[in-house]
Amino acid sequence: MICASISDLARYKGLSKNLDTAIDWLLKGGYEHNPDGRLAIDGDAVYAMFQSYQSKLPAEARFETHRAYIDIQLLLSGEEHVYVRDVAGLKTVTPYTVDIEFQEVPVPHQSHICLLQPGTALILFPEDAHRPGVCIDGKQVACHKIVLKVHV
Repeated sequence: MICASISDLARYKGLSKNLDTAIDWLLKGGYEHNPDGRLAIDGDAVYAMFQSYQSKLPAEARFETHRAYIDIQLLLSGEEHVYVRDVAGLKTVTPYTVDIEFQEVPVPHQSHICLLQPGTALILFPEDAHRPGVCIDGKQVACHKIVLKVHV
């Protein structure tokens, strides 16, 4: 997991060609007003998914993981918590399909809590189970987010 300001993303270049492509695309800007849906950046190797939603109560959020893609999550508006932990030890409740599977939230559970606000990017690798879109202090808010999918 990497949590960084968009302006600091260039320091993480060099980890992979596809990640470099995604970072360069983000640094160019110009994506702030895209409608919801998928936008190809480099075919299936790097693409963006624009989403609008209400942040969720913690009880509504499950951990998710991806095997073939790195996520770069970036809010364009709103704010949310993203809980992140190692996938080891989590119980799968929805089996793997189309590069996503869901795990139950163990009780009690330990995870890092990242505050995602506009201007901050969260890079999540396949080993990083994450619960995105969780509201802060019980206040659900409208969010508009880009998730860049970066093939490993």
